[in-house]
Amino acid sequence: MLACCSVLLLGCKEAERQTFCIHGTIPGLQAGVELALLNSENRSSDETLAVAIVQKDGEFLLEGTASHPTLCTLTTNNLAKLGDEAEKDNYASVKWTYTPVFVDNSDMEIQVPAYDLVPDAPETKDFHIVGSSSHDDYCAYVALCGGVEDYEPRFDVAIQFMKEHPQSVVSVYVANKLLTNGYNLTSEQLQQLEKAITGCPSDTARFARFQERIAIAHQTVTGNSVVNLDLVTPEGTSCQLADVVKEHAGKLLLVDFWASWCGICRAATPDLKVLYETYSRDQFEIISVSCDEKDDAWRSAMEKDQMPWTQYCLTAQGYQDFFSKYQVVGVPYYLLLDSNGKVITNPSGVEGVKKLVKEKLQ
Repeated sequence: MLACCSVLLLGCKEAERQTFCIHGTIPGLQAGVELALLNSENRSSDETLAVAIVQKDGEFLLEGTASHPTLCTLTTNNLAKLGDEAEKDNYASVKWTYTPVFVDNSDMEIQVPAYDLVPDAPETKDFHIVGSSSHDDYCAYVALCGGVEDYEPRFDVAIQFMKEHPQSVVSVYVANKLLTNGYNLTSEQLQQLEKAITGCPSDTARFARFQERIAIAHQTVTGNSVVNLDLVTPEGTSCQLADVVKEHAGKLLLVDFWASWCGICRAATPDLKVLYETYSRDQFEIISVSCDEKDDAWRSAMEKDQMPWTQYCLTAQGYQDFFSKYQVVGVPYYLLLDSNGKVITNPSGVEGVKKLVKEKLQ
């Protein structure tokens, strides 16, 4: 037992600058349980950094290489231990765990008194991962969030952490999340971000990307006009988003970016119709801008959904500019503009839209 652990730890130390090791001894963790480390920052790639099967009760070792410090999910499951499909279909027989861990190429040890205490949080009073400065910083950030990472970072929490950790990879990770979806930050907030993070020695590529995104974000701070996009009408006429916005000066304007393939977008349409009918056209207007790349799909969806407001579609160049200049990762994406054509904010979801429109018009 001790000799085996010593060998494992020696291997980890010898390779610590090139590989990561995640190891430990957890009472109740049985031989045959599978462990996997999945990239949580780039889920579309389905990148698995490491997989291992527990060979001896309690003891485990995951090894691999992280190209840069990365937020991952450490999973365990007992599916391979279950005898047949009926047993696998029995919910009570199946056990999964999902634990966030910020992985860098270091020797990381999991400390927990029992397998049943492995959490879906990076740290608890019973569960600790030691040996990684990146994970230590991540735990500190999550603690500020209240024990679970905020899906959408709160600026006050994020900036507090960044000021305390000005060169942490976690600070840059959080900052890049804040910069996703333009028109969420004020000019003052953007300046605070620039000053708070002074570098990132452990992930220079991530820091370079942060600097690029900051530069782009100066165009999409709240209170600015919309960054222009090339559009086309259903009749095939080319136009510009900036000109369309000017046509609706003097009223509150919602720009609804959507797509025929986006279920959430289309599920929101009935609520938007109710909102549209609640206020007069001299108070409030909606325009929809489709991200569809297939003209037939766009037209079919418009016909089926029967949206009573004006429709546009992004051109190929408009599509590229939308995702790069607005730093958008998907739709639905909403912009609410004031009577002067300045962007108030990017509301979160249709409920956020309804709440904000009500506030502005009452």
